[in-house]
Amino acid sequence: MQIAAELYPVLEDFKKDPQGTLNQLKAIGYTGIEWYGDPIMAASEIRQLIDESGLALTGAQVPWRLMQGEGLQKVIAYQKALKNQHVLIAALGGPWESGHKISENTVATWQKHAARINEMNQVFHDAGMTLGYHTHAYDFGELVEGKAGSLDILLKAVDSDVQIEVDTGNCIEGGRDPQHELLRLTGRVPFVHCKPYGTKDKYEVALGSEADKNNWPAIVKAAQDAESQWLVVEPESTTLGSPLETMAQCFRALKPFVK
Repeated sequence: MQIAAELYPVLEDFKKDPQGTLNQLKAIGYTGIEWYGDPIMAASEIRQLIDESGLALTGAQVPWRLMQGEGLQKVIAYQKALKNQHVLIAALGGPWESGHKISENTVATWQKHAARINEMNQVFHDAGMTLGYHTHAYDFGELVEGKAGSLDILLKAVDSDVQIEVDTGNCIEGGRDPQHELLRLTGRVPFVHCKPYGTKDKYEVALGSEADKNNWPAIVKAAQDAESQWLVVEPESTTLGSPLETMAQCFRALKPFVK
């Protein structure tokens, strides 16, 4: 396995200094970058920036809304120009109301999402690409209509080759064990989001600190056993230093566990 950086924590830095931000991530020791969000420049420009930084593009988190209707083919064309093979649904539901409103958070709604994911998955497959779903705390910790969590609803209905990106901090916040989730998803978790999380201060904790509830040796071992390829670092802290300083701290703390 290798360690990649998620773009989201340093997105504002990237907007101000695209090449410098990627170069600094590479200098820290990261070997990959996972892209995030709406297109903010031409795919060819981003591809050149990544190539010049020496980072590998591991995948891209794309908003659900961009992949609906005719937008799906536009996303595929953009990602092909980016030379990216792995697209991840950034979110569904939740406080962002991605795909549906909070008042529409029903089992039937998630089953409808699953059917749409399967349609999208076939289109991506035909294009030589993969589709995945990035998890959040509510996917693990909230029972939809008191019956089942949204991730479990999806897993029962989506194609077996739809990938799942487990976020460790979100998983813990949702009351689940990241190691267990990774192992039960063996073969379909190529990317694992590594996110510090503490009971008291939630995401305002340093990776590997006493307050961090992630058991990193066990998580790394489970990721290896689950055939994961990339550990993608995504801290959410806004108080422990600049975004790049936090990314550097996370890398230094995580690297000793990755053989």
